[in-house]
Amino acid sequence: MKAKNDNDKKVISSLLSRFRSGPAIFSLVLCVIIIAVIIVCENMGFIEDLRKIIGTIFLIFSFYAMYVILQGRTILGKELNNSERYLLASIAGAYIIGAALIKYLASFVDAFPISLAIPTGLFIMLLAVFMGKRTAMIMAIALPLGAYFIGAFDNYSYLIALVSGAAASTVLHNESNRMSLIKAGLVIAAANCFAVVVVLLIRQANIYEYPALLFWAALNGIICGMLTLGFLPPLEHALNAVTPFRLMELSDLNAPILRKLFTTAPGTYSHSLMVANLAEQACQDIGANALLARVGAYYHDIGKMENPDYFVENQTDHNRHDEIAPRLSATIIRSHVKLGVEKAQSLGLPKDVISIIAEHHGNSIISWFYNKATEQEVTVSSEDFSYPGSPPRSKESAIVMLADITEAAVRTLNKPTAGKIDKFIQQLFEAKIDHGQLSESDLSFRDLEIIKKSFVRVLAGYYHARIEYPKQKEEKQDE
Repeated sequence: MKAKNDNDKKVISSLLSRFRSGPAIFSLVLCVIIIAVIIVCENMGFIEDLRKIIGTIFLIFSFYAMYVILQGRTILGKELNNSERYLLASIAGAYIIGAALIKYLASFVDAFPISLAIPTGLFIMLLAVFMGKRTAMIMAIALPLGAYFIGAFDNYSYLIALVSGAAASTVLHNESNRMSLIKAGLVIAAANCFAVVVVLLIRQANIYEYPALLFWAALNGIICGMLTLGFLPPLEHALNAVTPFRLMELSDLNAPILRKLFTTAPGTYSHSLMVANLAEQACQDIGANALLARVGAYYHDIGKMENPDYFVENQTDHNRHDEIAPRLSATIIRSHVKLGVEKAQSLGLPKDVISIIAEHHGNSIISWFYNKATEQEVTVSSEDFSYPGSPPRSKESAIVMLADITEAAVRTLNKPTAGKIDKFIQQLFEAKIDHGQLSESDLSFRDLEIIKKSFVRVLAGYYHARIEYPKQKEEKQDE
């Protein structure tokens, strides 16, 4: 009974903390602004006006309470960070306020569906890009409904806005080119025209009403695409968000930082490309964000540019660690994670990419130098030989970790075959599991099996036995 009471207290405390959070207070302020706009825009008698305002206040605060309580996994399928909460509240507030202003200030309200003057597709596409398709679909229903409840939309306007929002929430599916936003605008324009035709047929409108409304419906969709194209870049940098469009820009191998990595640490550069191929294929196979994993793999070792000769993939003649103490060697190896994070922050990389850089070794021990130190010293602390990061907290970060250790370790195999690679990768995965490096990543055993098969398929193709050409055979016989 006591445990149940403690659990109830925790739930209540969590809900109260959400009401006191910055985004929740920001949402409350927006609710107050919406109410003020409705009061200013009202132009009726005082008694009827008072009752309508009281009802609107209760309605909007109900929305506010639902937003605060259900903003996490219950409805959206994930916990929103503060930036996403501010964005969601801002878009909802702007949409409702804009609908109210147009409703009560526009002189053409009786002859023109209000929703054609509001870029519903813009708001929904922004949510789809920054917060995902599921959130966009929910808000495509919620935003027009909110405008309908406060009296800004009539039945026909609500229907048009609903169709426009639904089209906008689904049109951006795995798009990575910014020009696809213009195409998305054309699709929304077509959906708007279809909704307008349906409304005009229901209203039994005269034929002369069709051209003008169809023109405005098409223009609304095209403008939504163009405005989304304009709003995305500043919002991406302001929110430091990961979007498919920004990730495509970061995946350009001609980026200055990646060119510098190629010239200063060519072995690390080649290693990063291979890790990116492994991680991307594995993410595709389990349904994770393959583009994020690829970009994270490209940048995960940028900290090695400071001391490239101390990493084995860049060494050509001798191993510099043979000349220094194990502790110093471990310090240099460990530092590439911290240096990489600092360099990524100075470049303004998205937080999710920086997380991959920080977590790609977790807090695992640099075993080679740790074992070497135990042979030379009496007491050795494992913390002095551990990486400074934390275990991966996302599937993409964990896959980059596994791809990193796999690519580096498979290089040591003599005449690798698919069978050898499979057994070797299994041992590497089990070691990571035993040391708790995958405990926070949400990867299941089924996911790990799929990832292993993906790695084996890519690496077996890369290390396949070459066919001897006739000239090579003759040279062997001459020897």
